[in-house]
Amino acid sequence: MQASFASKFDVLTRLDVRSKMLIAALAAVMTIALSSLNSQLLLFTTSLLYLFALGRYKLIFVSYAASLLMMALSVGFASVLALFIPSMGKSLELSSLCIPFLRALTVMNTILPMAFTGRLQNILNGLQQLKLPFIIYLPAAVIIRFIPTFAGDVKQIWESLKIRGFKINPWQCTIHPIRTTRLLFTPLLFRALKTSDELGIAAELKGLHAGSNSGSMQRRRFGKHDIAAITLVLLICTGAVLLQIYFPTDIKAAMR
Repeated sequence: MQASFASKFDVLTRLDVRSKMLIAALAAVMTIALSSLNSQLLLFTTSLLYLFALGRYKLIFVSYAASLLMMALSVGFASVLALFIPSMGKSLELSSLCIPFLRALTVMNTILPMAFTGRLQNILNGLQQLKLPFIIYLPAAVIIRFIPTFAGDVKQIWESLKIRGFKINPWQCTIHPIRTTRLLFTPLLFRALKTSDELGIAAELKGLHAGSNSGSMQRRRFGKHDIAAITLVLLICTGAVLLQIYFPTDIKAAMR
């Protein structure tokens, strides 16, 4: 799967996995540290361009659709609770929800390119070269590789349901929740458990265990693309901090 788009979208595949991890870590830290609308919009816009460099537009559309659906569900359940606890209604205003949603989308924009352009061995090597403990880098590698593998499982289950003549759409999920759970969510649960086991076995087959040093023979230095990418990310973070300091626009003021 990696070879199918490696030549077409060479920018991301040339970046070292440690560079992508650093970009994702900086994005997570900056979204938490900054609270102004201007700063969050800058981080979101630049991270979205970074995500578009992946070139998998269908994946981007599905990811955003799923994210927006989960956000809508959270707002819906909170609205129901607000009927019984009126004080919660203030937290459902757009001014209160905009920043948290932008933070979540920014983090997603930086994690997806890392997950879909890195092989398991490269991720393990990169994490080992960071001198992280075994109990940290093994689960981290499995989590990163779990995302694209799980996406493939969802596609297979979706296609199998279409072949069997079942139509799964928002309306059918609403009027037939039990059938949707049986046909869609239950297979996804078992596939997720199986996938996690397979990724762990794959790590074991590569000779990875506590105290091993499987990545020492494949050490890779940062190239010019990594240096350029990290420099650009640091400039963006600096710009976001300056926006936070000199233009601390609040969402309530922007809506007036």
